[in-house]
Amino acid sequence: MILAIRLSPEMRFAVAPMRGVLAPVLAISSVYNVLLLSGSFFMLLVYDDVLPSRSVPSLISLLVLVALAYGFQALLDVVRGRIMVHVGSLFMRRLSDRVLDVVSQYELSRGALPNGTQIVRDVDTVRSYLSGAGPLAIVDLPWIVIYLLVLSLFHWSLGLIALAGVGVLVTLMVVNNRLTEPLALATVRTGAQRATLAEATLRNAETLKALGMASARHAEWHAAEAEYLAANDRFSYISSTMSGLTKAFRMLLQSATLALGAFLVINGSATGGVIIASSILSARALAPVEQIIANWKAMIGSRQALSRMRELLESVPERIEPMGLALPTTNLTVQGVAAAPPGLRAVTLLDASFQLVAGQALAVVGRSGSGKTTLARVICGVWPVVRGSVRLDGATLDQWSSDQLASIIGYMPQSIELFRGTIAQNIARFRADANREAVLAAARAADCHDLIVRLENGYDHLIGPGGGGLSAGQQQRIALARALYGNPFLVVLDEPNSNLDYEGEMALGAAIRGVRERGGMVVVVAHRPSVIAHVSHILAMNGGKIERFEGVAEFTRRMRRNAEIERASTPEAADSLDGPVPVDGANSAPASGTSTETTPAVAPAGEPATPAEIQS
Repeated sequence: MILAIRLSPEMRFAVAPMRGVLAPVLAISSVYNVLLLSGSFFMLLVYDDVLPSRSVPSLISLLVLVALAYGFQALLDVVRGRIMVHVGSLFMRRLSDRVLDVVSQYELSRGALPNGTQIVRDVDTVRSYLSGAGPLAIVDLPWIVIYLLVLSLFHWSLGLIALAGVGVLVTLMVVNNRLTEPLALATVRTGAQRATLAEATLRNAETLKALGMASARHAEWHAAEAEYLAANDRFSYISSTMSGLTKAFRMLLQSATLALGAFLVINGSATGGVIIASSILSARALAPVEQIIANWKAMIGSRQALSRMRELLESVPERIEPMGLALPTTNLTVQGVAAAPPGLRAVTLLDASFQLVAGQALAVVGRSGSGKTTLARVICGVWPVVRGSVRLDGATLDQWSSDQLASIIGYMPQSIELFRGTIAQNIARFRADANREAVLAAARAADCHDLIVRLENGYDHLIGPGGGGLSAGQQQRIALARALYGNPFLVVLDEPNSNLDYEGEMALGAAIRGVRERGGMVVVVAHRPSVIAHVSHILAMNGGKIERFEGVAEFTRRMRRNAEIERASTPEAADSLDGPVPVDGANSAPASGTSTETTPAVAPAGEPATPAEIQS
């Protein structure tokens, strides 16, 4: 019943072991169900043969035989149970990589992941159901017919009353499905919202405490919890009611079967043993249906989990690794690129075009919301382009394999996130083939080696939740080393100096110069002017468009002209523009007296930059 829905190719592959073990499980279940008849026939023979004959040897022989039957029955039940546990584990293992693909890639291509990480819990739900008694109850279901036939051999009326009982239980099962399926969906949806709220609260605990937002968060939490409990309680009420009705009806049916058997004995149509045997056998005939009803909640949850998983897996197609190309060494070309945040239609980058060659570095400047981060993400291949292309040595990024791209591109995002593990593992990007020399080289390139060795355990310092006690600046320095690991050809840094002190600023400048000197390229999104001293080109953005793409020398001349115009029109501005403007040069540094709180001007097209715009 769980497989009576459309599955994606990956899901069909994941449940393939279930089809492979179906024949052995059916064979084992057939023997198991035949052995279940032993209890009924034991009681029949005891009452009809042993008691009238008063034969103790016969009683002992029957007891030994039924004990052996029960022993084999238990063994077969354990074997088929372990087979289903193995099937559930294989299901999870076979989908493991694809589930991680969905979690890591969905939001980068389609927007917010529905219900957060619910897909991880969905896999657990299906695995738990496959490993439990639910599927085995379905396998046992056809044996109801055999039990009814055996009852009919005792007397047709006994088979008929058991058949009526099966019909009532099936009706209860259908009603249970109609009532609980929409509630199960609501329970999962509200539960996922509650889990998402809890995760967001954990991530922002510092902000909630500092800003006194705990009371407001509690109100939101109670509302989410109330919605979840309302759906879950109603679902549980209906399930428990159906379960109670099922148990009560089963006991009523057993009593009715005993009464019918006694009536048949009184009329001489059956023996005394038939009374007990038919009661046991009728209970066994109803057991698969009762077991299915008991596992109905798990089965409905698994069916819905499979449906959600199929939608998400189809939304993130499995990437077929390309043949790959020789690693790029020449240039980066961005041609007519338009891009938007995944899942949204509003374009935040429009018609971006420029080219960099090996050894050059580009500073991307502009007001907040001008499209700088969008450009950085597109260059790295993190966000897809709506149109246009990003090429390295003339080839689009999808022509390299994932392993190659890891060696080609180094990326430092605006929001730093270090993963649970050691500092060395984080710098090495958790690569299995990482080596000590490469880790040390990356740390020295980012000038954070001394910072790391001063920490407890040095490179083996364990980073836990929230950065493991590291300051924001320290995390940013380690993230820079991670971006530089393996000497990538293209290094993209999104506001890499937002939390750096003077020492960190110098280290960043040295890292940019180092990449240029070894023939790589750097694209750095900047708000501080210190970066300008280490790049060869400036790209100014405004409203999602590139306003200017120019060399630093040209930028410097233009800035000086603007400064002179501003000084002439506003004498008070002279003090804020005193001192030389940074110029291009791999070995140049910010001039003494230059403010570290100002950045290059980005003026609207055709208008000179003002001192106020320099901060933008």
